[in-house]
Amino acid sequence: MMTLLLITIASLAPFLTGHERKTDSDETIQPASHGAVADPALLPPGAPSVPNPSTDEVCRARRVALASEIGDGILLVQAGEEAKGRFDPDPDFQYLTGLKRADTKLLLVIRDGELKRDALYMPQQTPMQELWEGPRLNPEDLDEDSSFGEVHELEVFTYETLADLAGDDGVHALDDLTIEELVENGIEVKKARKALNALQAVKTPAEQAAVETAVEITLAAIADAILVARPGAWEYTAEAAIEGGFRRRGAEFLAFPSICGSGPNGCYLHYRANNRQLKDGELLLMDVGAKYHGYSADVTRTIPINGRFTPRQREIYTLVWEAQQLAVASLKPGVSMRELHNLVVEYFEEKGHRQHFKHGLGHQLGVRVHDVPGFRGQLKAGMIVTIEPGLYIAEEELGIRIEDDYLVTTEGSRKLSAALPSAPDKLEAYIARLRGH
Repeated sequence: MMTLLLITIASLAPFLTGHERKTDSDETIQPASHGAVADPALLPPGAPSVPNPSTDEVCRARRVALASEIGDGILLVQAGEEAKGRFDPDPDFQYLTGLKRADTKLLLVIRDGELKRDALYMPQQTPMQELWEGPRLNPEDLDEDSSFGEVHELEVFTYETLADLAGDDGVHALDDLTIEELVENGIEVKKARKALNALQAVKTPAEQAAVETAVEITLAAIADAILVARPGAWEYTAEAAIEGGFRRRGAEFLAFPSICGSGPNGCYLHYRANNRQLKDGELLLMDVGAKYHGYSADVTRTIPINGRFTPRQREIYTLVWEAQQLAVASLKPGVSMRELHNLVVEYFEEKGHRQHFKHGLGHQLGVRVHDVPGFRGQLKAGMIVTIEPGLYIAEEELGIRIEDDYLVTTEGSRKLSAALPSAPDKLEAYIARLRGH
């Protein structure tokens, strides 16, 4: 009967939007067998029907807007080098082109704020490569209807020609690979990060929808992990449930390597081994994120492995949760992440735990997990941020972090990750219902 219920709900996935799906408070969660969908109220398996936020027309408009921000000069952006497995392109390259072809270069020539030349240099796949790897995008696949002014085979690109084109003015760059190659070829580098940040910081409705879908996939996969992460299982049991849950729901990549730290491992901020056995009476910290259409989620839940907090765990967990609520109450346009961070620092100082708060309160989220690097300004409506206070008491092997993703709105903020509870009482009740207790 349970299998039939799951299949029926999964079959409705294409017709459910993020705002129509129910949260845990709307229905009783039924226990699921290992490998099944843990919480059918969250996103079931199957690729979500969210439009691609990086269409040809949109990417062309982004390049034109970036030219206006830069003013004058030449910009070179690279997709990145071929690697084993699915190719995940440089996020700025994908943002400006919408393409996922390794070893491809984008060259923009900008004069007086206008895009004068818009050229793409792409490798040509050989028949042997196609035999082993399957077909890839080739230059001839981008015809005259392409949004690019020019499309060339990669072999015609040379740094000598680029140096002649740039003269003494140098070349604007974004990614480390391009910067390294420009330096190696004696070409002066100009950083274009600030110009691109101005465009990427505020998300369009399509970008917001992509991030929210990545968040929904992430929440559902965390629920899958909660179901199986019980005493006697392993950290990698949770990791496998999460990452399998991502792929089953249409996420192509991880936003970052999954963190599943139990007991003392919860105190290591970027713990990655995920190989310790889960013990009764301990906590499991899961900091994970799916990547969908090139946009990232970043959510953390810290759960009692046996489903119930000890009094000490509940005491510290409640402090972390209250700190998050304090910050979110002030989250709105016009404030900075630094101001919100300082609010939480003052709160933990008052509670005698300042020394146990060891990282920043949060960051922007988008094409990167830590989006628009270097941004320190006031928040604006349309930006997406994480709020992630945490306390880490190593001598007690007690590490707790709660992280949620928020869209900044004109009125304040909207929590994108609300469907998976974090308040201590609600979290315990959720775990109990999920596990059928």
